[in-house]
Amino acid sequence: MPLSATDIFNTLSDWPHRGFGSEEEMEAREALMAELSGEIGVEVTEEGFTAPKTYLTFFWIVALGQALMILAVPLAPVAFVLGGLMLLVSHLLYFDWRVSPLAWAGDRTLGANLVAKKGVGRRLIILMAHLDSAPASFAYRPDQVRHFALSVWLGTGIVTFGLLVPLAVAVGIGVPLWLRVFFGFLLVAQAGVASWDYLRHGFTPGGNDNLSGVACATAVASRLWHNMPADTEVRLVITSAEEAGMLGAQHYWRQHRGELHGYQTHILNIDTVGAGKLAYVTESGGFTKVYYGGPLIKAAGALARLNERFKGFQPARHHVGDFDSVWFARDDISALTLAAYDEDGLMPHIHTPKDMPDRVDLRCVEEAADCAEALLRLLPKALEKQEKKL
Repeated sequence: MPLSATDIFNTLSDWPHRGFGSEEEMEAREALMAELSGEIGVEVTEEGFTAPKTYLTFFWIVALGQALMILAVPLAPVAFVLGGLMLLVSHLLYFDWRVSPLAWAGDRTLGANLVAKKGVGRRLIILMAHLDSAPASFAYRPDQVRHFALSVWLGTGIVTFGLLVPLAVAVGIGVPLWLRVFFGFLLVAQAGVASWDYLRHGFTPGGNDNLSGVACATAVASRLWHNMPADTEVRLVITSAEEAGMLGAQHYWRQHRGELHGYQTHILNIDTVGAGKLAYVTESGGFTKVYYGGPLIKAAGALARLNERFKGFQPARHHVGDFDSVWFARDDISALTLAAYDEDGLMPHIHTPKDMPDRVDLRCVEEAADCAEALLRLLPKALEKQEKKL
C-alpha cells in the first residue's frame, strides 16, 4: 500500500523544527528514510554536502565586507573598488537566484539530500521537496512580506554604497569620515534587522514550509512506485539547505547535471501546499524573470481543462523568493513547482513562528498529492502530442 501524505506529515511533525544541519533535521530525515525502507525495490541513499546554516551568513559577509570597503578605502582605493564590485555582484547574483559562489562561504555545517529511486527507462521523473525549515525572518512578517520586492531593491541600494564610495574616492572625490561611518552603519543595521527574528526565535517549525511539500512529494513518489509508468525511473529527492539559498538543490543539480541531461528529465518540485489554493508556478525570479514552460506546464493546463476535480488548478506568478526548481529551469531541464497561495497571493505563515504543523490543512496536502499524481500520469500524453508536432 502506498505511503500516505497524512501519515508522513504526522510522523515528521514530532520535531520542533528542521533547521539545516541541526540534530532535529537529521533525525527527521532518518525517520523519513525508515518509512521509505519499506518500499519494495526502492533504493534509498543520502548525498552529503556542507553549507552555511542559513542565508544570514551571506547577508553578514556582504554587509561587513562592504562596510570595510567604505571605512578603509583611503588605504587602497582601487583595491577596495574591486572588492566592492565583487561583493555587489555576489549580492545581485544571489537575489536573482543565480549561482553566487559567496553564498557557500562562511562557517559550514554538514547536511544531506535524501534520494530514493526505482525503475529504469529513458524518462526520469523527479519528485522534489525541501526538508529544512526556515529561520524566522523579519521580511516575512505579515506586515512586511507584501513589500518583499521593495525590501530587496532598497537593500541592494544600500549594498551599492560599498562600490560607489570607494569609486568616488578613487577618482578624487572626497567622502568625509562621518558619511562613510553612516553608510557602514546602514549596511550593518540592514543585516541586523534581517537577523533579529532569527536571534529571537531561531528556526521556524516549518509546518507549511515545507513539511507539507515533503509529505506530498513522498506520497506521490510512493504511488508511482506502486504503479510504475512505462519506460520511466521515478526518483524522490528531498533536499536540504533550501533556506540557506536553495543550496541543496544547487548541489544536486551540479552533481547530477550530466545525468539529468542524458534522460528525458521532468522535475516536479512541491513547496508549501498546506494552506490556500493550489497552483502551478509559471513565473518566478528576482531581478530577472524565470519562465517555466514545456511538457509539465502543458500537462498542468490540460489537467485543469480535462478533469473537473482540478478545474481550480491554475497558473500563478511567484513574487517572494524562489524555489529549488530554479536551477533546473535555468539549465533547460523540464521543471515545475506546485505551491498554494491565499487570496492575497501569499503563502500563509511561512518563515514565521506561526508556521506550526497544526495550522496545516491536511486535506490540502492530500489534494495536492492527488493533483500531482494526476499531472504526472497525464505527462506521457503531453509528451506524445509534443513529439507529434515536432
